[in-house]
Amino acid sequence: MRARFAAALVAVGAALLSTACTPLRPLVTPAIVATDPHETIATYQGQLSIKLQAFQAQPAKGVSMGFFFQGSARRGQLDLMTPLGSQVARIHWAPGLAILSSIDKDDQQFSDIDDLSTQALGEAIPLPALMDWLQGHPSDALPAPTNATPTGFEQGGWHIGTSEITEGKLLAERPQSDTLRGVTIRIRLDR
Repeated sequence: MRARFAAALVAVGAALLSTACTPLRPLVTPAIVATDPHETIATYQGQLSIKLQAFQAQPAKGVSMGFFFQGSARRGQLDLMTPLGSQVARIHWAPGLAILSSIDKDDQQFSDIDDLSTQALGEAIPLPALMDWLQGHPSDALPAPTNATPTGFEQGGWHIGTSEITEGKLLAERPQSDTLRGVTIRIRLDR
């Protein structure tokens, strides 16, 4: 019994190592450069957790992964990693275009980041807005914010908790409704 368990553990380890050593194909897009003098290019690295509530016939699901982001709400690149640090996907967006690259599939092109996240996760996730929210302010990528408080604000149907921004933590929640699935996004930045 121990021999079978050890053999299975070695096989899983070998599979993880081979995946970890498989690089993503480089994107044909240039490095992120601000084209607007008012555009701020930011860089973030940390952990991202997205939880989707059960909704109608869809079960609850969630994903947690490491990330590295460079860019702005207008144009950016988001690399996603496993808990062991292996890169599994790269998302790149610019006006009118979003590209999803992954190890096991050809690049997929979408008309915008909402379309990409809907196809990949089953819900439109405001990935570009998250980068503005991490700075503690609303995003120009969404409608004007409402109900601002000392601990956060609401924007585009999302409740943004900014009380722990100085500690590198963000909580964004979209409550469930009759037509929308509830979503919770947590970000913890590496220091």
